[in-house]
Amino acid sequence: MTNVDGPGRWTSASVEPEHPLSRLDGAEVGQGVTLEVELGSRNQVGARYFRAFLRSDDLGRTTVPVVTGLANQGPYPAYNWVDVTDFEDHLPLDDGREVVVPEAIDLRIIGRLAELVPPGGHLMAEYDSPSRSSTARALAARVPPAATPLGAMLFAVSCGVAFKDWYISEGGREGPRKLQGFRALGEAHERQRAPEMLESLEAFMGRSKDLDWDLQARTRPLAEAAIMVLRARLGLSDGPLA
Repeated sequence: MTNVDGPGRWTSASVEPEHPLSRLDGAEVGQGVTLEVELGSRNQVGARYFRAFLRSDDLGRTTVPVVTGLANQGPYPAYNWVDVTDFEDHLPLDDGREVVVPEAIDLRIIGRLAELVPPGGHLMAEYDSPSRSSTARALAARVPPAATPLGAMLFAVSCGVAFKDWYISEGGREGPRKLQGFRALGEAHERQRAPEMLESLEAFMGRSKDLDWDLQARTRPLAEAAIMVLRARLGLSDGPLA
């Protein structure tokens, strides 16, 4: 009987080669570092639970997953999505040591998950965990999503043509705060949405001086990088940034 209340029993993704998540089992996310993906049951809407551990040639496998989430497939673009419900950047090993996930590997993991998202789909990730605290601070300060650490990663892996911030201040049963990044339907869609995001980022550069200095240092370079990409997408010449 299918468990609809939780992931149920975990099995290696390698035993279900027809499932898209199986493509990530063994995928490289760093030098000598790969993912080991396990699948759970389906939830009420048919999405599949998954979790992924890190395995290092030198250190072995982590004892807790680096990411846990849900993945869904369907006949229409919006039905295809990945939802990262938990991310851990401090991971224990069997021998008692702990490893910290560097940003480069974090980005590679996000990139691997983005490979499962077709045009018109989306990739959503929580930002309630301690490792995403800078993104939580930035979004609370009204920094555009593409200039936050998590949003910049989604933008970099082509799941950032537009964003939705799932934050409900009333609390309750809504679950963790999440940032949802959408993959464009195609190049025309990218160009159509680019002006609005570019305007938002350039306005942010003008008012970012009002942020705490550490938040400025974290978000301004990300905004500048996104602005350069968007200007190139629109065929605009580079200009001075505020």
